[in-house]
Amino acid sequence: MTPELTIRPLEIDDFATFLDIQREALLQSPELFGSDYEWFESLSILSKEQRYEKYMNFPYQYILGAVDDDGNIAGMIGYSSEDSSKTRHKGTVWGLFVRPEFRGKGIATIMVMSVLETAQDMLDVEQVQLAVSTHNEASYGLYLRLGFKVFGTELHAMKIGDSYVDEYHMVKFLK
Repeated sequence: MTPELTIRPLEIDDFATFLDIQREALLQSPELFGSDYEWFESLSILSKEQRYEKYMNFPYQYILGAVDDDGNIAGMIGYSSEDSSKTRHKGTVWGLFVRPEFRGKGIATIMVMSVLETAQDMLDVEQVQLAVSTHNEASYGLYLRLGFKVFGTELHAMKIGDSYVDEYHMVKFLK
């Protein structure tokens, strides 16, 4: 049975449980993030805290989590909006990850929709962009179902070991 989950921006008090899910995500799905597990683990705890704290600026830059009553994070997604007056009409989604035992329950859909609603309603964002691995069929399908369209493909966007990861660049126009 799945515990009750609350979808909310992560807070400073969520740092320890965020580290747990971040480590798991980097190990299980290295193509989701520009950083890798070894690099992340080499950072000092202070560096990790500082990196985490920069995402404590809801609704402009944050990490949304699906959190249970005990504070465990079942899933997460990041959002950043642009600062410049010329680009503040755009936002970026990144790092969608749902722990395997919670997949197939609609959590990712709810988190992406929540980010899109916040971007549109609170920030008047007109478009949200993201990049997704061409091999990540589940996330790619989700983004297509939610109205994202591919506007380009970046070949060799990342290199993991001796293998390259290509990425689709996608956009959803909110207005």
